[in-house]
Amino acid sequence: MPYKLGKLSPKWSDKTLLLDGYLKASAPPPPPSKSFYEYKIPATGWGMMKNATFGCCTCACAGHEVMNRSAHSGTVVTPTDAEILSMYGTICPGFNPTTDANDNGAAITDALNYMLTTGLAGHKIDGWAQIDQTDIGTVKQGIYLFGSVNIGVQLPNSAMDQTNAGQAWTVLDDDGGIDGGHCVAVMGYGAEGATCVTWGQLQQLSWEWFSKYCDEAYAEIAMDWVKANGEAVNSLDYTTLQADLAAIKA
Repeated sequence: MPYKLGKLSPKWSDKTLLLDGYLKASAPPPPPSKSFYEYKIPATGWGMMKNATFGCCTCACAGHEVMNRSAHSGTVVTPTDAEILSMYGTICPGFNPTTDANDNGAAITDALNYMLTTGLAGHKIDGWAQIDQTDIGTVKQGIYLFGSVNIGVQLPNSAMDQTNAGQAWTVLDDDGGIDGGHCVAVMGYGAEGATCVTWGQLQQLSWEWFSKYCDEAYAEIAMDWVKANGEAVNSLDYTTLQADLAAIKA
């Protein structure tokens, strides 16, 4: 089955907040030992979001996160392929879905800025916070607090083979080299690893794999999700977060 990548190198944005600054204490309560939000959508219901044809993984990731949040807050909203391609055309200048011209991928922060300013399928975010991807505890906090974490990885060829074989992404001595950058939404975790949504399906990955190949991570902050999750709000400096979100949108 064909799979496309498309995440460009990490790109700093002055709209990026840092999640550590909003956890209420220097040593906040640890996240639950496991959490999973992907259960609201049938395993076969996520959709490819055109990522089998184009390098629009950053947009497909945004679409899957819209599905996740809307499923938990009411009725699931599934962005259309046309909406995904419109988003990709904006953040990947010159892209033409008819001719495949300039299918060059996009930076995650450009996709996040599109979600802040334009939105997808009528759903915007209020901002985003960068997570230290080397700190698995903080990654778990991000998933627990915000429903998912948007991660960028340098995907090895072995992961392509494991996906085709229905296997978890695990570290192999010979990974076949890096195929390119990829962006996925991580929506659940446990002691051994995490669950992401990519290429229209749920994909398991080990924490060892995450630590080796993940090069950036972000939490999309949508205040409707935060307000709906009373437990999560108790772990956040909610007042400061709201003030900073208002400032970056001013």
